[in-house]
Amino acid sequence: QVLKHDTWVTVHPEPGAFTINTGDMAQVWSNGKYKAPLHRVLSNDSKERYSAPFFYNPPYDFMVEPLVNSGESTNYFPVLWGYFRAVRFAGDLTDLGVEIQVEDYQTDKKSHHLQKQSDFAKEADFSTPFSVTKYRPLLVSSKTESPTAAAQ
Repeated sequence: QVLKHDTWVTVHPEPGAFTINTGDMAQVWSNGKYKAPLHRVLSNDSKERYSAPFFYNPPYDFMVEPLVNSGESTNYFPVLWGYFRAVRFAGDLTDLGVEIQVEDYQTDKKSHHLQKQSDFAKEADFSTPFSVTKYRPLLVSSKTESPTAAAQ
């Protein structure tokens, strides 16, 4: 299922076809042409289901930018993959209370992640294993920031 207009919509498989979810970085690279949908899987006790998740990510020090034609405006600020992945990891697997979405990089929005990403890029050592503890100050919002601003 995919979330569309605050409603879960079932995606029915096409015989002989693959159902593919694009990821966040494909959305940025395509300048929003391809969306990375919020999705979930429902179990079905009466039918077999085969799933082969495959994740292909850029290097952690790679800056993902929209690929646009000359003169075309971009809809996203550049995304440092290592920062994006670190915050997503911290939000999904720890109790740091941080969250990041590709929408945080839209050029028509303000996000504290742009400054945090810049700070992270200066401090991060991508040649060593990632440590939430080590980078915690660079991942969480400052105490002076309002909860509303941190959620945007």
